[in-house]
Amino acid sequence: MRRVISTLLLGTCVLLGQSAPAHPSLPHWLIPYPGASTATSASSTLVENSYTAAAKPEDVSEHYAKLFATNGLTFVSNFDGFGTSIRASAPECDLLIKIRESSPGTAVKVSCASKDVAAQPQIESGSAVVVANGSVKQGSYNAGSRGAGSGYHLKSAEEIRQYNEERGREIKAKREAFEQEANASMQRYDKPFYPQSQTPQAPSAPNFTAPAAQYHDDAPPLVWPSWLVAINGEHLSESTRSSRGPESSLSRKYQTTVPMTELQQFYKRRLTDSGFTVRRSFMAAGSTSSGVKQNASGEVEGDRPEGSGMNPPTTTVKISFSRNYLNEPITVWISVSVRGSFGR
Repeated sequence: MRRVISTLLLGTCVLLGQSAPAHPSLPHWLIPYPGASTATSASSTLVENSYTAAAKPEDVSEHYAKLFATNGLTFVSNFDGFGTSIRASAPECDLLIKIRESSPGTAVKVSCASKDVAAQPQIESGSAVVVANGSVKQGSYNAGSRGAGSGYHLKSAEEIRQYNEERGREIKAKREAFEQEANASMQRYDKPFYPQSQTPQAPSAPNFTAPAAQYHDDAPPLVWPSWLVAINGEHLSESTRSSRGPESSLSRKYQTTVPMTELQQFYKRRLTDSGFTVRRSFMAAGSTSSGVKQNASGEVEGDRPEGSGMNPPTTTVKISFSRNYLNEPITVWISVSVRGSFGR
């Protein structure tokens, strides 16, 4: 009888010792970038924090590098083509931090995955993080192999910042080169272009964006900027006011004979110098029934956030230019619109 009772007690202890996997939880010291408000989602295997910081991506990367260093945690950081990804293995969970540049500042997503189901291999505490030919690896680092020809070195927070800055400059230079090449290719259509063969081209379809819902009544004041003038520097006539849904706008127009490519570059510089981000810029050539081509339409559009958060109050400026007949003066339409923030 004693043997039976002892066996039952032993079996009970074994069962009690097999605890269910704990739900992941973010380390208490892993705080967001100062001044940011986070949105959290959680499941039995994953916790995610998302927010937008009013800072540069390299500053956010350095913020997390300092947190890991202060708490003695090894991490892996690299540029994945869109931004910086940081991986680490904390006692609470496996961490993945994605840092991306966005219009209000920097978008950040912090993922904390349960170690039982984490897709990525865990990083052993205390093991070295190394970089080989621009890619980050974790594992067999030897202090004696850091000499010339080894190809490996420890990646510090300062190196992460410098690497992100270099990659950002490369991407910006490629984007500017592409825009300059596109603008140069359209300059020949500032005047009538007579083709060798008469092949009509179908006009491109307009790009419509569905309006978002759940707006808040905190739009910035609707005023015409003093810097938004005609290409010759003259101030425009009285504007027309209109409203469509939650947006209100002012619009003005004028005509000019300045080449369309110069119009596009003039207003892109005006928007950029006034703190706007150019979201849309294009030109299109039209053709007569006899096949003569000439620049016929174009557009430049930019916006500027007037607050913080994922979808803050915004001011948008849109400049459209077009002509209907060969060598006709170009009609320029300019609109300024404002909307409030939106979201949950």
